[in-house]
Amino acid sequence: MYALGELTPDTDPAGVAFRDVLFLMVLSLVVVIFLMTFLINPVKKTDEVPIRTEILIEAFWPTGTSYDVDLWGMGPDGVPVGWGVFTAGPALNLERDDRGKINDAATLNYEMMSIRSRDPGEYTINLHLYNEFGDPLPVPVKVTVAGKGDIGEIFSGNVLLTRRKHEVTVVRFSLDEDGELLLDSIHNLYKSILAYR
Repeated sequence: MYALGELTPDTDPAGVAFRDVLFLMVLSLVVVIFLMTFLINPVKKTDEVPIRTEILIEAFWPTGTSYDVDLWGMGPDGVPVGWGVFTAGPALNLERDDRGKINDAATLNYEMMSIRSRDPGEYTINLHLYNEFGDPLPVPVKVTVAGKGDIGEIFSGNVLLTRRKHEVTVVRFSLDEDGELLLDSIHNLYKSILAYR
């Protein structure tokens, strides 16, 4: 045994053991945190990253107005995509919904939808005037539908929405088994998407 006056921090066995245990605990914590960073956010391989957009649909209407115009789409699976139903299968996604001036600090009125895979079958793109909120009718809406690469521009033009709850088919088109656009399939024969909602 040591006399009480003879113990120093370097010679006290309890102090050395305490420092060793404390050091091992801190080191263990650092190792665990380091390993957790890889488990929480695994790095994706390039072949796992999905293709963002094959076909982009955009709708613009007059800035600074209160119109609530909704962009709707339906792919070969027959599931409607629009306000409240933001995605369907692997193909259609509503990327941006705009409600005019409601809860919107930006003056730009704009909605965007993407088709992320070239599944074969027919695609329908519609516009729907949910509410005009006192702004004058009709509402002019500029719509563009364009694909990557060889698809190119499918539709670009203005559409008039003349009354509340008015639904208009902007364009319908089909893709073949190879994901190529069938040029003779492009038309705007009316087909309600909201009826399938």
